[in-house]
Amino acid sequence: MRSQLSRFLQYFLFWMIFFLIAKALFLVWNFETTSQLTVAEILGIFWHGLKMDVSTACYLLLLPGLLLACRVILPSVFANRFIYIYTLIFLVVASALVVLDLGLYPHWGTRVNVTIFNYIGDPVAIGASVSFSDVLLGLLLGGSLIGSFLYLFRFLFPEGVVCAGNVKWGTALFQLFLVAALILPIRGGLDTSPLNLSSVAFSTKLYVNQAASNYLWNFAKSVEKRKRFANPCEYMEKDESLRIFNEFQEQDTLVERPALLKLQPNKQPNVILVILEGFSNKVIAELGGLNGIAPNLDSLCTKSTVFTNFYSTGNRSDRGISAILGGYPSLLSTSIMVYPEKVEGLTLLPEYFNRKNYNTSFYYGGDINFYNLKIFVLKGNFGKLVTKADFPSELGRMSKWGVPDGYVFERATQDLKTEQEPFMKTIYTISSHPPYDVPFSKFRGNSNEEKYLNSVAYTDSCLGIFIDSFRKSPLWENTLLIITSDHGTNQPGPTDITDPASYRIPLIWSGGVVDSLLRIETITQQCDLGASLVHQLGWETDISIFQKDFFTANPYAFYMHDSGWGYVVPEGFFLFDQDSKDFVSKTPGRSVDLVFPKAYLQVLHDDFINR
Repeated sequence: MRSQLSRFLQYFLFWMIFFLIAKALFLVWNFETTSQLTVAEILGIFWHGLKMDVSTACYLLLLPGLLLACRVILPSVFANRFIYIYTLIFLVVASALVVLDLGLYPHWGTRVNVTIFNYIGDPVAIGASVSFSDVLLGLLLGGSLIGSFLYLFRFLFPEGVVCAGNVKWGTALFQLFLVAALILPIRGGLDTSPLNLSSVAFSTKLYVNQAASNYLWNFAKSVEKRKRFANPCEYMEKDESLRIFNEFQEQDTLVERPALLKLQPNKQPNVILVILEGFSNKVIAELGGLNGIAPNLDSLCTKSTVFTNFYSTGNRSDRGISAILGGYPSLLSTSIMVYPEKVEGLTLLPEYFNRKNYNTSFYYGGDINFYNLKIFVLKGNFGKLVTKADFPSELGRMSKWGVPDGYVFERATQDLKTEQEPFMKTIYTISSHPPYDVPFSKFRGNSNEEKYLNSVAYTDSCLGIFIDSFRKSPLWENTLLIITSDHGTNQPGPTDITDPASYRIPLIWSGGVVDSLLRIETITQQCDLGASLVHQLGWETDISIFQKDFFTANPYAFYMHDSGWGYVVPEGFFLFDQDSKDFVSKTPGRSVDLVFPKAYLQVLHDDFINR
């Protein structure tokens, strides 16, 4: 059995060598860009990308591994012939993708992905884009890779990957266990989130992170995601949807914008943005929720400007973060954050602050690779990231999702003592995420609602300590503190996933620079927060068709879920069901134009697909 395990390990190394050579070829082929990197960045590409290379190699080991486990009933000759053909097929596919990756990257700026199939069917376009010398070079390179690695395969396995001889049932079961164990490196480890592109990202440079990723893993992932790229919201002709959308936008002009902040002529205000995990207005008494759950937020509401009709764009964390930091609404079944290549055209909120020479930072006690969050915040070019990895490991193990909120707020409090002004600090909490395992027991009980309310009370207590401490600091007078949430929840209630109450979330502006205490009843939405904040600071925003100021003539909010969407306007709320392709709930007796929201959804999904 030892000999068999040795051969299996050699087969793993065979594929690892292939991927490392492919990575080196990518760097050499794009030498003009690579030459601008430091030695540390180049070494980091190989080191940080190793996890994804290992994962991809282990994927390729699954089928051969199952054959090994079945050797008790299969002859070695058959198994070796099968593995040879299997290896040859994947060598051809992997080598062809290497060639395509090298050829397309200088033009596309992305690693090879499933969109290549959009062009393979267009011979005219291919003929116009590819010269005879390109084809010749590609064939030479691809053929060289296939030939050399077939030679290496035969050198390593002259008698085949599978050893000859009889196999006992005990050995077969052990080999089956080893194959099952491959799921661990395939998944990328034991962290909460499985392997994704954020897992290998380590730089603010897009090229570095792209080079670190495994091109074959990236291609396979894009194939798996392709089914999501069809527009689920085709309600009318494309030209008509654009016309209706653009006409509405032209009419939705800015009305009088209240000045919410006291700005000093020669001093930029600091900004602290706290994003609470899964808080809805239903847990805040001052916003119409339950009493006694979040007393610190209740108290803060009485001393702040509060937006009482602020809606999350979806019901998942990635959708909320995409809207708050990227100004991009949720899609029906996903978010733009899940597709890093589509984020490139967005101006993220911290980028506006970087332009004004702010010190920007992002605090998150969880696994920052989750839902490609790391790539998203790196795109925002936060000057400093503080994540689970920056805390003692025992704190990261205190709850399933990472470091409890109290320790993260404590770290932020300590850092504020040496923070250089002006600064923009974002703190994203995690403790009110299922399974709600917090070091706190204000509300006892085993139901989901009781555990959720207890976790909310814990985060509220941590936030209260943070605010009380910061209020005593001289920084308070020149700081805007914004409290909001990434998304609402069905609990407490529970309310239905289609109910607007499940999406109504807090938006509280506090701090020394807040000019007056207001309760703003205007309907507002998450993806407009960034633009509205930038405008209140007296700055201009980049053009973005899905972001607008809070104070325009036609206020509205959208919220999305997998089976439909909601549209909220002063006249009421309207629910659209994707299965029936019609509105299933309308506010009685109110006449509202319901063509615009359908055009909005169609234009939004078209924009996402075409990015």
